[in-house]
Amino acid sequence: MLAGAGAILKTRASAVLSGQLSQYLQHVDPANQKLRQRDQLVFANLRELGLSRLSYQVDANWAPEVQAQHGPSARAVRVLMLVQVAGIDSTPRATALGYTFAERGGRWLLVDDDDLAAEADLKAYREPWDLGAIEVARRPGVLVVVPAGERRNGERLARESQSAIPMVRSITRRVQAGILVVAMADRRSMDPEWRTGGHPAAAVAAQNYSPANPEASEFKVTGSRVVINPDQRTRAGRLLLAHEFTHAAMEPLGNRAPIWLVEGFARYVENRLAAQSGYERELADERRTLLREKIPALVVLPIDGVFHGDYDEDSYGVSWIIVEYLVTRYGQAAVNSLYADLARGPDAPAVREQVLRKHLKLSETALVAALKKYDGPA
Repeated sequence: MLAGAGAILKTRASAVLSGQLSQYLQHVDPANQKLRQRDQLVFANLRELGLSRLSYQVDANWAPEVQAQHGPSARAVRVLMLVQVAGIDSTPRATALGYTFAERGGRWLLVDDDDLAAEADLKAYREPWDLGAIEVARRPGVLVVVPAGERRNGERLARESQSAIPMVRSITRRVQAGILVVAMADRRSMDPEWRTGGHPAAAVAAQNYSPANPEASEFKVTGSRVVINPDQRTRAGRLLLAHEFTHAAMEPLGNRAPIWLVEGFARYVENRLAAQSGYERELADERRTLLREKIPALVVLPIDGVFHGDYDEDSYGVSWIIVEYLVTRYGQAAVNSLYADLARGPDAPAVREQVLRKHLKLSETALVAALKKYDGPA
């Protein structure tokens, strides 16, 4: 069965890349018209994205599940779809599927795509090509995916993305070669766990995972795509995008940096762009309030356990002030090096203290004390 499934998947990948719909559907159960209609739409959407590479492989670590409703030979398997968007992804990223194959008339067919018992655990969101007809807006280094009929918003987001990228690049020195922005209307495009404090995030930099070995038993982070909350898709602009693009640029360094640095760094980039965009007065007012009301109460640098609990919505502002102080006092290059070291981990108090002393020549306690004397950039 696995050999038959593998051959079908290879044929389907080739069909997408060459634009052959009939080839893509030739091994899909002719009796399952709903599946064929879904597949036809997925094919069109993948063609719209413009892929440079596409492959599928059956996950050998996942035991096939009997699906008797499709006949005695039917088995559901976990499949890894490896997709690379031309000009955007540096390497194919993996996403998981659940496919059911059955032998009919002496040949294997794809008979369903939602039978896997643990499919809900594969991921809590859906890929944009699975959520109805799409349109895309392209700019150098940016691809925005929107529902069919929302091209104008896609073009707007593409322009806003291009306005955000130069600031992100100038500060992080790490911008991805290209980035995918997903702005779908369907709520299934967002994982319910993607939250900011107690409410859904306006957008997230969702990590891209690529296999780290041929068996695809291990994965590594190779970049990110930005997924905008459907409720925010027509309001999101360059500042929100700059924040998420910063996360996308820094995530391949590792995930051990403390949250005050992760969010403070992204907010710092966002606010630098805000200042460039004419919001200097608003930023000055926010800085003044934070320095007067929040920084004096600072006891420790906000880490995961206190980031939202102690400061609530001011956590981002407090973290911005910390990063702004560090850049003002030590320079951008030093802060970037600090971030890289902390991101590698491990995430332990002793290690964080050691890294702070290495890059800044002071302890966390001394840093907190210095912050209380900070009155803003010169």
